Amino acid sequence: MSEPVDLSEVPGRFLNRKSWNLLRKSSSQEIIALSYINAPYPEEEDSGVAVRRYWTGRSLLGECRSLLNEGKLIATGTDTRTGKRKVIPSGEWINLWPMFVTNKATGPNKAYEEVQVFAARSSDTPHEKLASKCTEWLKQQRAAGITQKKIVLYEDARHLFGQGLTHVIFDSAYLAAFGRGRGRPRKISEDS
Repeated sequence: MSEPVDLSEVPGRFLNRKSWNLLRKSSSQEIIALSYINAPYPEEEDSGVAVRRYWTGRSLLGECRSLLNEGKLIATGTDTRTGKRKVIPSGEWINLWPMFVTNKATGPNKAYEEVQVFAARSSDTPHEKLASKCTEWLKQQRAAGITQKKIVLYEDARHLFGQGLTHVIFDSAYLAAFGRGRGRPRKISEDS
C-alpha cells in the first residue's frame, strides 16, 4: 500500500504520465490542467487544441475511474450524508466521477469530500483475489478431468463466486488454468 495522496495528485502520480504531461504543458497552471480532465466538450468554435485537451482529459478520467473500479487504486473520502470518512467501495465508481480540482467524488446518489487515493498491492485487490480463486478452482476442474464447455464452466463459477465474477476475470483465469482462451478444455491424457 502506498501513502494516500489527494485526488488532485492522482493524475501526476498514478495515471498515464505522457497524457498528464501533455495536458500539464498545455496549461499555465496545474489547476487548469486538472480542470481539463473534467471539462465538458468544447464549443464548436473552439480550436483543435481545445478538442485535443478534452480528449486527453477524458482518457485520464476514464483511466482513473477504471483503476478505482478494478480496485487497483483505493479511495477514501468523507461521506457528505454522514460526515464520516470511509473507504469508497470499488463498485461505487461505476456511478462516481472524480472531481480532481476540488478533491471530491460525485454521483447521482452519493458524494464524497476530501478524497484521498492510494495504490493497492496487486494481491490485495478484490479483482486479483477473485481471479486467483477462480484460477485455482478451474485448475481443480482440469485436474478432475472436467471437459465442459467454457460457458458452462463460467456459469458454474458465477454460481460459486457470485456476480462479481465478470467475463474479463473469468477469461483470464480460464487462460491461466487451461492455456487457451476458447473452446472446451483439452482432455488430459494419461501420458501428460
